[in-house]
Amino acid sequence: MTSTIYNNSYDIAAVMLCVCCIFYFIMSKRIRHLKHMLYAALCACVLSGGLSNISAGYFAESKINLAANISISLYFLVNVLTMYVFGLYAQCISGHLINRRKKFYVLYSIPAAIAFFLIASNFFLHFLFYYDADCNYIRKELFLIFHALVMIYLGYTIYVLLRNAAFIQKQKILYLFSGFGFVITGIVIQILFRQLQIQLFTEAVMLSLMTIVFENASLEVDNDLNIYKRKVFLEFYKTACDMKSKMTLIAVSLVNTEQLLSTLSSEEKTVAFRTVCEKISKMVGQNNVYAYTTEKYAIMLDRNKIENYNIAENDYLIALEAMFNQSWTIGNKKIYLNALVTVLHLPEDTENVTLDSAFHRGRDLNFIDSNMILRNNKDVDIIRKRTRMLNAVRRACENRSFLVYYQPIWSVDSQSFVSAEALVRMDDDELGFIPPDEFISAAEEYGLISNLGEIVLEKVCEFYANHHPEQYGIEWIELNVSPYQLGDANIVQKFAGLLHKYNVPVSFINLELTETVDVFRNSIFNDTLKQLKDFGFTFSMDDYGTGYSNLANLMSNNYKTVKIDKSLLWKATDKAGMDFLMITVNQLKSIKLQVLQEGVETKEQLDIITSFGGNLIQGYYFSKPLSDIEFIAYCKRFVG
Repeated sequence: MTSTIYNNSYDIAAVMLCVCCIFYFIMSKRIRHLKHMLYAALCACVLSGGLSNISAGYFAESKINLAANISISLYFLVNVLTMYVFGLYAQCISGHLINRRKKFYVLYSIPAAIAFFLIASNFFLHFLFYYDADCNYIRKELFLIFHALVMIYLGYTIYVLLRNAAFIQKQKILYLFSGFGFVITGIVIQILFRQLQIQLFTEAVMLSLMTIVFENASLEVDNDLNIYKRKVFLEFYKTACDMKSKMTLIAVSLVNTEQLLSTLSSEEKTVAFRTVCEKISKMVGQNNVYAYTTEKYAIMLDRNKIENYNIAENDYLIALEAMFNQSWTIGNKKIYLNALVTVLHLPEDTENVTLDSAFHRGRDLNFIDSNMILRNNKDVDIIRKRTRMLNAVRRACENRSFLVYYQPIWSVDSQSFVSAEALVRMDDDELGFIPPDEFISAAEEYGLISNLGEIVLEKVCEFYANHHPEQYGIEWIELNVSPYQLGDANIVQKFAGLLHKYNVPVSFINLELTETVDVFRNSIFNDTLKQLKDFGFTFSMDDYGTGYSNLANLMSNNYKTVKIDKSLLWKATDKAGMDFLMITVNQLKSIKLQVLQEGVETKEQLDIITSFGGNLIQGYYFSKPLSDIEFIAYCKRFVG
């Protein structure tokens, strides 16, 4: 088959587009990653293909036979390499290359090797294509073998993307297949119409699309830290988990930045964080480090690509500890940074473990022996338990499945039950019964406490609307409010809305504040307390006697009741303990506060607190916490 002289305008346009893409690639601030290296190779292939095809046309017109055949052979060789590299690039973006071993790359390279052999042989045998003595381009029937090899790469890549479509973002799939569409269209047109040299142009258009979508460095790299952004990490982590890849996540959390960096300016803080990232990057490679937040960093390591990985991982951890055990010089200031490092192995350790748990700092961290605390293996179970707890709390918030029980409160003066404390309980389908201190602390820690508090208040309001406990002598309900709830600027509106919805008088709800609320005291909390008070809510002080509050605080906040912590009563077993309890009760009564004693379990304890002047009694001596129906039935027994 002899072709006519063709117009090389599309090739020139393709070269110009490639030059623009390469210029952008060089000028962009990017991290040396396999994906970017494959993109650079792709640009080089398309550029080389365009130049060689233009050269072939030029030499053919100039009747330089040898140069024309060399150029056209180079063009077809580069064409195969373009499909080869593009296939790898698409698989890299989709995560399909994670954990790939050398055997995969050897097998993947076979069609390219065959094409190279055919083209090299064709230079002498002319069974595929060639320029004859008159520089006419001849294309033989066996030339379709060459296109078949190219289609192998296209077909395989499409197969991989379709097979792993569930693990890839829909937007990525859309752009990748758009690129495929351009390339396949170019190949088909060029097969059918040889004079239209459009294939390279469509490949250059594909490159431009990849530049905008996948090679936009500003969307990937955190300019302050010079490592990958959180979004890139989350996508990679999700893909690795979905595909059950053998990866290791080393989560690094700086835990003392507020204290130790308080003397630094904002610019110096940025330098400090960037210095940490730079040192980690030098240790494990910049392409393996990601920003989870400004002060939390993720290291992702492919275990299949590191020889003697177990030894390497230990070396990394030793190097990290050595790094944090030295001082950091920022400007003319020296600081020490404490780091919490958690090691998770994918996929073994990821069941029921969230990233928030991996980076969770926890409490009571001891940095006496080292500036780095390592959590791994055994600690993963603790993280997993915490994660299951978090998921259970989330489910309970979504399903409003928290239970509210009521523990009666006895009035010494009226010799009747006048109140009850609303106590939240949680019975999860997966974890079973969970102690309140565990799920409440989890709710506080992960910002779900406001949701939990609203659910409890609404259930109390429903209890009032359904049973009208005031007809059985219940004047108010004690409702616990976490200090963290007071940080919600809309808490008054939310509480007011629920009371209005169920037609509950504000006097029926007495908000019980833990004594530790004074530790959290700030202007926002003070404003919130004032707004709640102005609306009509009254307050009780919970856990009094555990060491935080004083009489001045009690008087300034106009508390209605003070609940004495059960530990004071239980320690009143000798003269010193009884004297301390008596003094505490007398002090509270001297400033006109009702005294509510919790934890009363025996007749002896009841006699002690009532002899000292306690007004209200709560505890197992009278009743355990009861469901709403049980509580109403219990109260009815004491109504004449």
